[in-house]
Amino acid sequence: MKFNLKPYIILARPANMGLVAFLILVTSTFFDPYPPVWRVALALICVVFITAAGNAYNDICDIKIDKINKPKRPLPSGLISTEDARGFMIIMLILGNLAGWILGIWTLVIALFVTTPFLFWYAHRLRHIALVGNIVIAFLSSLAFLFAALAFGDMSIGYVPAVFCFVLSLIREIIKDLEDLEGDSAYHSKTLPVAIGETPTRIIAGIIILMLLPIIPIPYVVGLYGKWFFFMGIIGVGLPLIIIMVQLFQIKRTINYYQMATALKILMVIGIATIFIGRF
Repeated sequence: MKFNLKPYIILARPANMGLVAFLILVTSTFFDPYPPVWRVALALICVVFITAAGNAYNDICDIKIDKINKPKRPLPSGLISTEDARGFMIIMLILGNLAGWILGIWTLVIALFVTTPFLFWYAHRLRHIALVGNIVIAFLSSLAFLFAALAFGDMSIGYVPAVFCFVLSLIREIIKDLEDLEGDSAYHSKTLPVAIGETPTRIIAGIIILMLLPIIPIPYVVGLYGKWFFFMGIIGVGLPLIIIMVQLFQIKRTINYYQMATALKILMVIGIATIFIGRF
């Protein structure tokens, strides 16, 4: 029987893996001299593989909900069995944490005793608690910056990008819950939109964006990054966020939440690139 790798790649969510890989690579450029290539490679393996494992377990836990929200995903469509998905998850976990162990004791602590338990706790329980699950995923996303900075020699270098990553991830996770409202409601998953309704959730997401906007120029104002950070931050991140915020506040307006979540993922990439260019 021919083995088909494609469903496993889809299960791992390659866009998410690509985003965290980009994050690791950008963080590595903050260091002078550049970190040893083997450390960069191990950091990539650790973060990307553990991310893939978390995504797989999330799909395993949400298979019934995904039959409504995302029926074409590998598990609800039957392309992969639950047992095979669990085996893939275990392999990714072992390889990812092994890479973290080789990098050092503190990177192993973050990978094995912080990231891994939270990913599983999120998928099994926290995913279905209003706002708590969103905050946990935003925290884990931002933790990748701190992990990479620690792996390369100085965790403090990751503080500023981690803050921006946390807020953008939080906004995106709330929008994704709005996208999944129908399936989450059917299976009594107490996400924020299910708990308080679509309109209040849109307002909360808009308010978070409103609070983020004046923070964007601060790293430039205090001298942490150069002028390109200011211009790209305002034009490439700030203006699109304003457009999204206005759409969210237009309560009677119908929104394609999938497209908005995708736009926010692109904004995260632009934000990471802004931090990279802002160093010059």
